[in-house]
Amino acid sequence: MEDTKLKLSAIWISQFLLWTFGDMLSLMQEITEVADDSLLLFVATPLAIIQTVMILLPLFCKRKVVRILNLVVPPIFLVFNVMNFFDVHVGWGYLLTIVYVCFNLLSIWIAWQWKPKEE
Repeated sequence: MEDTKLKLSAIWISQFLLWTFGDMLSLMQEITEVADDSLLLFVATPLAIIQTVMILLPLFCKRKVVRILNLVVPPIFLVFNVMNFFDVHVGWGYLLTIVYVCFNLLSIWIAWQWKPKEE
């Protein structure tokens, strides 16, 4: 297994764990309203599925596919995370959002710098 593929998978694992941690903190502190079904169906569930897929794909797909996906998907999450920054209400929320943005930028940078060999 190539180091770059493992790094990209680890970045997505870390981001997924931080998202889960942030959700648990906000629920424990009752900062957010109870999510309605449409929010869960159209936002939370697809984002969780996409992150899970992005964790697994680097481990099983060809290098070029992994590179392209990590140049396309993180910018979408980057926009989502930047928009989320304006909806944060507590200090740890700002910190987590900054870390999410850093993970997005890091995965884009790694994919951009990566020149996969022919398989």
